[in-house]
Amino acid sequence: MFRNVFALKSLERYFLILAAGVALPVSMLTVIVVQQNWRSLASTDEAMSGFVVVRRTLEAMEAVSAERGPMNAALGADLPVPDEMLRALDEARQRTNARIADLLALYRAPLNPDGAAEFTNIQRIRQALLDARAGADLAIAAPRATVSGLNLWNVVGDMVALVPQLRAAMSDGIGRIARNQGEDFDLLMLALLAGELREQAGLLGSAFAPALSKRRMLTTGDQLEIEHVLGRIHELRALIRTNIAGMPRHARSHAYLDLQQQYFGAGLSYLESVREEAERGISGAPVTMYELGRNYVPTMASIVRFRDVMLDEVEQCIGESRAAAIRVLLTTLAAAAMLTAALIVGLTLFRRRVIRPFVRATDIIGAIARGGEAPRIPTDKYRGEVNGMFKALSVLNDNATALRKLELERDRLIRDLAVMAETDFLTGLLNRRAFEKRLQATLARVRGSDEGLAFILFDIDHFKAINDTHGHATGDEALKAVAELCRRIFRQSDIVARVGGEEFAVLCHGCDPRRAHGIAQRMRKAIAETLITVSDGSRFSMTASFGVTYARGTDAAALARLSRRADELLYEAKLNGRNRVELESAA
Repeated sequence: MFRNVFALKSLERYFLILAAGVALPVSMLTVIVVQQNWRSLASTDEAMSGFVVVRRTLEAMEAVSAERGPMNAALGADLPVPDEMLRALDEARQRTNARIADLLALYRAPLNPDGAAEFTNIQRIRQALLDARAGADLAIAAPRATVSGLNLWNVVGDMVALVPQLRAAMSDGIGRIARNQGEDFDLLMLALLAGELREQAGLLGSAFAPALSKRRMLTTGDQLEIEHVLGRIHELRALIRTNIAGMPRHARSHAYLDLQQQYFGAGLSYLESVREEAERGISGAPVTMYELGRNYVPTMASIVRFRDVMLDEVEQCIGESRAAAIRVLLTTLAAAAMLTAALIVGLTLFRRRVIRPFVRATDIIGAIARGGEAPRIPTDKYRGEVNGMFKALSVLNDNATALRKLELERDRLIRDLAVMAETDFLTGLLNRRAFEKRLQATLARVRGSDEGLAFILFDIDHFKAINDTHGHATGDEALKAVAELCRRIFRQSDIVARVGGEEFAVLCHGCDPRRAHGIAQRMRKAIAETLITVSDGSRFSMTASFGVTYARGTDAAALARLSRRADELLYEAKLNGRNRVELESAA
């Protein structure tokens, strides 16, 4: 009797250990899966918060850029400035203030308790905006004879300097989207490129301000600034075209076609006509900054529409991802609840169908051993009821495996995007952004040392004529051929990049002026001797113009103007007949 009771207690103890052994891993696996799905939901929330920051910042950047239009018109108007212009300027400033206020609201506690640093940074930018406006108001009210073109450009420059500060302020938001919603980064990249295009488009209009406001012809400095901004605009156009090429639906969208027709078509054509008129002299038929803004600014609306369409797409994708994450989380919780219920039912049935029959069998055996009447022997058949639980766990494990695979794919995509961001898609050389980053790093490294640094800037002469005559495909082949010559002629230690449509830049370490000039001459001759084959079998040659400058690390002033002087020398090479190398006289 005592032996039977002891056996019963031991069996119950073993059952509890078994139940705990089954319940513990199931609970841990359920918690792990729920945590993973919760992190997925939190990831989409973080991506959405980063997106809101990016969108509000882009809208603030656009407002600051748009404010320069009526400001330029007021600067170029005769005194007294018409009330209509002043009202337009005040309305633009009110729009900018509203955008900055929206941006500040994102970082203000309690909505964002950790945003104190960002909040302070935006306040600093707002104060810089107020200071820039104060300077503009002084210039607007001053007698026109006392305001020089340089004064006007300084006033415009104070406003222009605000946009890079705002752009830097949204880097954290971009990073949050890239980390948590990497599959939609291509759409975000298009929106960012459109935002930068809007700024450069506004800057291109502002480049005419000194000449048109003072009723004079464009100077060489004005021309250089216009060409510099145009080069950046063409580069952005190429980047947008490249990124959108893999999105057929967006490539055929109304917003993209409208961008091509309105801004790249009508807008740039209008500015080219204004430029031609300003080059001839505008005394006979003056074009004021107010008229330029009235005709040019509406074409930039297509850029904003395209940007907003891309942002709407990103927001929709993040929203869909969040909804999907909520569905998965709820499904997981429901599955966990069902699994817990199934475990309880299974253990209960196990106790009822295994433990209790076993105890009953013990009683029967004891009764038989005592020689008494044996209880009724059950004829029920017992089978394993926990099989379904393991099948459910297998399904949940498959879900976790799929989630890990998605995370690996996201990391790979981010790495690929990082490489693409620094590589020119056509030539395989560095792009302008990567080159400028390496240029700044090199200048910082050699500053104060005796190391020599040569900067070679060149572009293909009459490249537009090549495209117009032989087609853009042939023009692309010409660019590829120049890139191949760069790899063959320049050293592996030299930094070579395509910094514009047909413009290339080279940074040579440890190179004296004579050697830099010789390398540039070899490159020039190699380009002139290269024949490009057209699709119809004909062949043509091309030439290139070079600007070469040199500086040592001990010459801080020469280092500071290295790239700017190379750009001026390239322009001189163009003016002096092209197909030549202009070397800095000081070198």
